[in-house]
Amino acid sequence: MVKRIKKYLVKQFTLARFFYFNVIVISAIFYLAVEFQHENNTYYNIINSAERYVSNNSDTSKIQSVVLHVYEMMRDRHKIFRNKEQLSWKQRFFKSVDADLMYGAGSCGGYSKVLTRSLELTGYPVRIGQLKVQGKYGGHILMEVFSKEFNQWILVDPLFGVMVKDSLGNPLSYTEAEAQWEAIKNIFPLKYQIAYRYQGIRYTNWDKYGWASRLAKSLLTPIIGADKIDHFSIRPLLLSTYKVYLELMMSLFFIYHIFNYYCYRKRCKQKYQD
Repeated sequence: MVKRIKKYLVKQFTLARFFYFNVIVISAIFYLAVEFQHENNTYYNIINSAERYVSNNSDTSKIQSVVLHVYEMMRDRHKIFRNKEQLSWKQRFFKSVDADLMYGAGSCGGYSKVLTRSLELTGYPVRIGQLKVQGKYGGHILMEVFSKEFNQWILVDPLFGVMVKDSLGNPLSYTEAEAQWEAIKNIFPLKYQIAYRYQGIRYTNWDKYGWASRLAKSLLTPIIGADKIDHFSIRPLLLSTYKVYLELMMSLFFIYHIFNYYCYRKRCKQKYQD
């Protein structure tokens, strides 16, 4: 078995028709891994910087520190570039969150992506929600961060750097904030209150890809439950495009070699029998 695998690998890296393919794919995997590591380190630097302002070890203090740190950073960049940045081919193709971080781009969408990556690498589960504005979803982006301290989701508005709390200073989930909107709305500017009063949120657009995404939802609902599927946020899973491409390429490369080795073994067996 070991000898056969060794012989297969030697063949893959000595025969020209296999060698160039393997080298190109391995080089691409290495490039994606380096970019993924570089992007993560950028966010770890943000996290380390934010930790200097943590007043205590509570979840709310840590989350609030990261929220405010990202808000200050993104606000300054947004003032400079004002969504007029020129993206490189690399940024357009990979659509990495580093472009949002670099230019403060995308308004609430960009703020939420950068904050999500920062909080996830801090160790907090995050979900992104599209707020319903004038009867349509997507008019504004909100986030919820899961706090072990409170054992619940905490609502954050990344564009305003606000962790939503009640009159006693307790953090609220979106559901609680919507129910208490009249009591909490004064923490926001008047324009915000008029435009974004909380009247509904969705965490994943299951109609985005037509029948394909609706079919995915119908298949997943019996498995994980209707409530969980309604609150499932797919966006955070796709923010690090380097990670997505890396995992996809490694999986396809692995499948290719499994299939190729199976064919190779079958040919060897047939040759031995002949």
